Amino acid sequence: MTDKQYESVWDALEDDVVLAENLKLRSALMMKIAEYVEHSGLTQTEAAQRLGTTQPRLNDVIKGRIDKCTVDRLVNMLSQAGFRVDMHIHRAA
Repeated sequence: MTDKQYESVWDALEDDVVLAENLKLRSALMMKIAEYVEHSGLTQTEAAQRLGTTQPRLNDVIKGRIDKCTVDRLVNMLSQAGFRVDMHIHRAA
């Protein structure tokens, strides 16, 4: 028996490659938002206001509740905070 290697935890957890790609994207965006909040010195309420969302929704992001977050909402939040989101698209190996 050989151990299978995965590029991402999402590849290991999700058999549907389309869903795995979406989860990877959402996860990366969520981590950037959580990093921003952590380094901003703002309270969650203040950060939520700056990100154009509510404190409970921001808390979902910080706590990693990926099922509560859409790509659109996460991109909008980062844009509100002055970030530009770029994409890199390439053919899967």
